Amino acid sequence: MKEVFRITGGEALEGRVEVRGAKNAVLPMLAASLLTEEPVTVCDCPDITDVADMVEVLRALGAEVVCERGNITVKGVPRLTEIPPHLACAMRSSVFMLGALTAQCGEVRLFTPGGCRIGARPLDIHLDGLERMGAKTEYDENGVRCFADKLHGADIIMRYPSVGATENLVMAAVKAEGRTRLIGAAREPEIVSLVRLLRRMGADISGEGTPVISVTGVKELDGAVARPVPDRIVAGTVMAAVAVCGGRVELVGADPSVMGAVISPFLGAHTFLVEHGGRIVFESDGMLDATDVRTGPYPLFPTDMQAPFMACQCYAAGMSTMCETVFEDRFAHIAQLRKMGARIAVVGSTAFVDGSEGMRGARLEAADLRGGAGLAVAALGAEGESVLSGVRFIDRGYESMEKLFSSLGAKITRERVPE
Repeated sequence: MKEVFRITGGEALEGRVEVRGAKNAVLPMLAASLLTEEPVTVCDCPDITDVADMVEVLRALGAEVVCERGNITVKGVPRLTEIPPHLACAMRSSVFMLGALTAQCGEVRLFTPGGCRIGARPLDIHLDGLERMGAKTEYDENGVRCFADKLHGADIIMRYPSVGATENLVMAAVKAEGRTRLIGAAREPEIVSLVRLLRRMGADISGEGTPVISVTGVKELDGAVARPVPDRIVAGTVMAAVAVCGGRVELVGADPSVMGAVISPFLGAHTFLVEHGGRIVFESDGMLDATDVRTGPYPLFPTDMQAPFMACQCYAAGMSTMCETVFEDRFAHIAQLRKMGARIAVVGSTAFVDGSEGMRGARLEAADLRGGAGLAVAALGAEGESVLSGVRFIDRGYESMEKLFSSLGAKITRERVPE
């Protein structure tokens, strides 16, 4: 049996959504908990499979983990330094153990990380930085071993502002001898969440949120409690659904200060948005204007919002464009959108979307997390019924998506059907 979403489109969305902590902040924060023997608590964690898999990784390494009402507490130094292959293959975020375990234990064995197939995501920026700090690496057909007697500070020029590499190198640097500077670092708010946790643990870090992060190593770290930034991608996905369906939704807990690039393409003659006191109220009449969007590193439009927003472009009057600059294989959802009647042409890294014909329900297959979310958004606005399989990908980053949207008035159910 497999799980599918059955979606009947065309219902306006009304109500209130509480935005939980960002997946892309929670996962590295949980990895950072291995840098101390004292308890570290990450609050407001979403109930998604990526977080559950990270908890299993931590337990497999020997840490004690307690999950209670969205708060996850981790305690204990890892007894093992090899990520179990089945867990490494299940989730890309096992890669965060590179920095944490090399810093804490002097060694890590990482099998080839899994996750969504959205293009090449090599580890060379991570490993080059660790080697600059004194680590050595060994490769084989299954993965990589990284080890070091002692890490030392270094000036590391990052040839691309990789979010994961920035987080790994910050975690490695917090216990390295001397000062490390990451030049050309990623600036995402999820990195800021990680640094705030590490600083509460006693790390000496400055410059987060800028292209230059400076870390002076310390000998020991303490326990701490921290809350991640709210999930701007989940908030943006809800906004996308409201844009295509029409309606009015209040996003409680969303942080407008980090959502500028997410919000901007939604603004037009047919939408209304109010930001006030840690919430966003977004209203749409279901009519959309054509837009030209280009993904890029923060503070530009996030690649994780590309597929959900392309679903909006499929309903917009006129020709829209979407240029994907981050991942070369992140257009897999386009073939599925075409089943719904979407008129999309791809030239190089740019999709040209003609939204003048409308969309109809179809049998759809999600191939990755954000592409699946985009297909769900498209189905919510379509005429007729859609059946969306590949729900396991969506569950990696969205907490009970069917409950979220049905609470707003959408006709969406989760069902088990034969393979």
